[in-house]
Amino acid sequence: MRALQLNLGRLLILANSALFALLVACGGGGYGGGGGGGGMLCGGVYTACPPPTVSITAPAANAAVKGTVALTATATASAQFNLTITSVEFLVDGTMVGTATTSPYTVNWDSTKVANGDHTITAKATDSANDSATSAGVVVMVGNAGVMAAAMESKQIFPNPRSKASGTARVNLQDGGALSGSVTLTGMSARTVTLNMGFAGSNGEAVLALAPHAGSSAQWDVPEGTRLTTEQAAALMQGRLYMLATSSANPEGELRGQLAPESVHVVFSPLSASPEAAARGASTAVGLAATTIDTGAHTLSVHVNSSGLEAATTAVLSSGGARLAELTRDRIDPGHFSTELAPISEADVQSFNAGRLSVSVASAAAPAGAIGAEIRPGND
Repeated sequence: MRALQLNLGRLLILANSALFALLVACGGGGYGGGGGGGGMLCGGVYTACPPPTVSITAPAANAAVKGTVALTATATASAQFNLTITSVEFLVDGTMVGTATTSPYTVNWDSTKVANGDHTITAKATDSANDSATSAGVVVMVGNAGVMAAAMESKQIFPNPRSKASGTARVNLQDGGALSGSVTLTGMSARTVTLNMGFAGSNGEAVLALAPHAGSSAQWDVPEGTRLTTEQAAALMQGRLYMLATSSANPEGELRGQLAPESVHVVFSPLSASPEAAARGASTAVGLAATTIDTGAHTLSVHVNSSGLEAATTAVLSSGGARLAELTRDRIDPGHFSTELAPISEADVQSFNAGRLSVSVASAAAPAGAIGAEIRPGND
């Protein structure tokens, strides 16, 4: 009899233990949480909480973005179990860039902190049961025009100083016109390095003098605290600012680097004698056409410099053999023709991409064109 009582006691203890464990697992019996208001409970061994759901709503997939970008997501937790969203983290290429705790879940991301190109945005939502879920990735294309690099070359100067030196100019334009950057030179001892205003092929006044980098004869820096004016910042975005390095041998400029954002293409095309001029004998005329085309704003700027051409009359820009624009002759320099920020169509942009643009300079002796060149994107 006593043995039977002991066995019954053990069974009661085991039953109570199992009931206690079940109550705790289900959140009931006053021992567990998971919400109130009459909703169902979860979080134990037998009733796992459903994870939250989250998706990116902005920016759209494959969007082109720049500057400060608003990242937005929608996130929901299980209403069946009275769960709530506690936070949404936003990640760019796996690195967290901000957290939002209230709906609408939005953070502002400074896209200038990453390189131009494709980047993947995801959002990670966490609920009140400490469960989390990560959204599908959204790929966007970052194109911050304020971050630019340009080769420093003698071929960008006319007449060409034929220097064997080289270099690179790098600048970063931030909000409010703040400018930072440097120029690195190889093969020359620079007297000055300046930032000048002017489209490729034209000469402009210096707007900023760079300072030699301490301990280095090859590097020149944009002075700390430099801010461009509104006009200068706009010019930079149009491809209308350039770096110029001078030397004792070439005080007017030995190397030049035209700065331009990704949407602006700068092409330098040496001019050579046309078939008509060649048929009349060897031509001593030389020239350089500098073309700046903005595929975003749909504008075109061309500067043509020539020398050795007697009685130059006109300069014409053509697209696929059809006249696109006549350039204006300079009042002081008879060998210089230009047009700036001329509106062009999308078809003209496609002609440029296909290498169908050309320029020619006519003279009294060669009215159909004395010297000319094809304007090909590969020359930029």
